[in-house]
Amino acid sequence: MPSDRLNAVILHVALDPITGAWSVMRDLALAQAASRRYAAVGIGVVASAAWPEWYARELAGIGLPCYRCKTMKMPGTAQFLWQRLQPPPIAEWVGDLMKMSKVSQAIVHFHNAWMTGAFLPLGMVAHGSVKVVATMHGMFANFDRKPFRHWLHRWMASRLTRYHARLTSVDRPGTIQAERLLGIPHELFTVIPNGVAEDQTLSANRWTGEGVFQLGYLGNLEDRKGWQIGAKAALELTAQGKQIRYIIAGGGPQSEQAKAWQQRHPGVIEYLGHVSQPRKNLLPKLHALALMSSNEGLPMSVIEALSIGLPVVATRVGGIPEAVKDDISGLLVSRDLESLTKAILRLFDYPTEHARLGSEGRRLFLQSFELSRILQQYHQMYLQSLQEPHLPPIRNICVSKRRSAALCD
Repeated sequence: MPSDRLNAVILHVALDPITGAWSVMRDLALAQAASRRYAAVGIGVVASAAWPEWYARELAGIGLPCYRCKTMKMPGTAQFLWQRLQPPPIAEWVGDLMKMSKVSQAIVHFHNAWMTGAFLPLGMVAHGSVKVVATMHGMFANFDRKPFRHWLHRWMASRLTRYHARLTSVDRPGTIQAERLLGIPHELFTVIPNGVAEDQTLSANRWTGEGVFQLGYLGNLEDRKGWQIGAKAALELTAQGKQIRYIIAGGGPQSEQAKAWQQRHPGVIEYLGHVSQPRKNLLPKLHALALMSSNEGLPMSVIEALSIGLPVVATRVGGIPEAVKDDISGLLVSRDLESLTKAILRLFDYPTEHARLGSEGRRLFLQSFELSRILQQYHQMYLQSLQEPHLPPIRNICVSKRRSAALCD
């Protein structure tokens, strides 16, 4: 039995978790359970009809205590506000996990960033005391010319501090954004990056300068991710006589567009749809990963690529520069076709550069993003949280008294 074991249960919770957020909560839960540092570790999902079935199947087979309830399918902000009107049974989930484990302490670790505030307070838990941790996986909100929506998100964020949630962010820029847009003081955050476990059986596809160079995209298919820029770069380089294949993996609102790209350019562009366990089943087949996002947190796809020595070409946004050091562990580029094309061409024409960047990326992964390091950081946060006294809620100060008083309980 580990000497630093906490006599507490951990329940990871999210509404409709997909891509990076799902990977983070899944991998954390599995690794924490394997560490035997906690009485039990479980996962709870509040799922609408929009939650893809493949995630549901993965949850069912994960081998941990799992909880799931249905909620209505609604647009983003409304989806979270609905949780105030029809609260999910999170208190019952954590109470069940505590009763099953015969302990009186629990951490509920949310993965819906500042929108987590819509779930608070949790309500009475029959079998003991509960502390809350909320992780921000990136700050993507755009409130331009949307003052009421902005106010609603600030209201949700204010509930995190009102109910004394411990706050983490996967990257430092996200804490500055949270302060600027949501009014959460950046010093309240602990920065804990994403991580994955070391797996020496996995390695990147080394480029020798011969054959077809396989460039990949992994993530949700939406405009802010810039996946279409990669498709255009592959076509332009193909027109220059380079053998390039662009492999797209993921789901999302632009899945049909990805299928159309494949149909128009079957020899250059390949769309795989959702790929289970991409670090094992996709990334080792690639020669480089491209991520041309307009904003990000710290993408799991980038950490997974670094972990196997796969060079990354990405934009200088969010937490990406904390993992991809330009010309050291990858290439940082402007969010345009010309910049991406030049970066890919550099990797294509110079196999030694490809090997150097991949090797340095893996070294940085072992130094900063290997999962055991991340587990220890969360363990210290959990310990500190459980040692804090239980405090009454801070009086909620509404952003605007003219807004609905029903939201300010």
